Amino acid sequence: MEQAAPAEVVDPPVQRARMIGYASGNFGKNVLASTMDVFLLFVLTERWGVSPAAAGLVVMIGLVWDGVCDPLLGRLVDRSADRLGLYRRLLFVGAPLVGVLFTLFFLDPGWRGPAILAWATVMVLLFRTAYSVCDVVHNALMMRMTRAPGAATTLSGLRYMFSCLGALTVAHFARAFVDPAADGGGYGLLAVTGGAALAYVATLWLSAASAPRSVVVPGTSAPRAPLAWILGNRPLLLLLAVGFVQALTLPFFARSFAYIGKGIFHDPGWTGKALTTLALSQLVALPGWMSVARRIRQAHVLALALITTATGLTLFATVPAAIAGIAVFGIGNAGLQMMIWVLLANAIDHGECHTGVRFEGLPVALLLLVLKLGGGLSGALLGQGLSWVGWAVATPLAFESGANLLTMAWAVPLVGALVCLVIVTRQGPKATPAI
Repeated sequence: MEQAAPAEVVDPPVQRARMIGYASGNFGKNVLASTMDVFLLFVLTERWGVSPAAAGLVVMIGLVWDGVCDPLLGRLVDRSADRLGLYRRLLFVGAPLVGVLFTLFFLDPGWRGPAILAWATVMVLLFRTAYSVCDVVHNALMMRMTRAPGAATTLSGLRYMFSCLGALTVAHFARAFVDPAADGGGYGLLAVTGGAALAYVATLWLSAASAPRSVVVPGTSAPRAPLAWILGNRPLLLLLAVGFVQALTLPFFARSFAYIGKGIFHDPGWTGKALTTLALSQLVALPGWMSVARRIRQAHVLALALITTATGLTLFATVPAAIAGIAVFGIGNAGLQMMIWVLLANAIDHGECHTGVRFEGLPVALLLLVLKLGGGLSGALLGQGLSWVGWAVATPLAFESGANLLTMAWAVPLVGALVCLVIVTRQGPKATPAI
């Protein structure tokens, strides 16, 4: 018979100060993740001369490899007799390595052609491997801090608030990535990426220090991860489906900003303005989503977030120059991203309730796997899409090509939002609101 995980005595309840300290890790994580998500493709094509299709493959390879690593790591951490202790140790050791690899990636070695493509691929794989370790551990740590009623909503909201602050920071320094004239011969970009790496290390260490302490009761063994636990967890399976679809489609929007700013509006500053609007709208909307999530069914909150996201994309399609569509999209996306992690915490509790065995690292890793697989495929598709519209370095974009770029930027995520809405409304988990 499967034995339960070693019993741990954790400080109950988790103090708000610990929650804030833990959630601050999302600031550093999102500074790095947003930079790679929004500017990796652009740096490869516009600074290093890589074709859009090849650059998209680099993005895909990195994220897919990252995602494949996640279940292996999740399996390992779930077998630990002292999960909280392992989480802290991995964060303290892994964060500096991630920061160094991130900074090294943006140091242009001066190569071009196949050499720069090989360099970019190797560095992205190294960065993604190290990032995967810290990402799985940091997200699994959340599941140790959400056992009390309402804690999942509070902690998920705090995490996403720090993520939005990280996105605002990236938006502020967007010009260093999209405008070579503002780079200062490469030193400006080095300063920006070095500062981002330091912020990552500092906040991940703060997260590790904020983790509640545990005492392991001897005489029990860590549980093995039966496939039945995953396959029998319907809320988890539905969440994985929604996570994959939104990760495959929604990133098209923000990833297109740099190309829209340069190729359509001919204004590098537009990219920073658009990213700032997106981050600010998410940050402002979060308290409202946290309040709503405590009052109505969580599937309904997720559906409302998806409807808002789709409305923002429709507004952008109507008037691309207007910033209102980006703001409404950001409001909806804030609710969507917050609820994904709230529902994951509930799915883990659901599995424990029905089987008597609690897994954290594995479900977290599976969600990260589908998010990164979707994100990686999204990057490859965007690269192919840029080739399709005729994007070329230092070549003006024709009117028809610009129209196709705009359509691709809003139509793909709109389809994704509607597909997710169908999944949620027809088969979504009937979770009760957290009190």
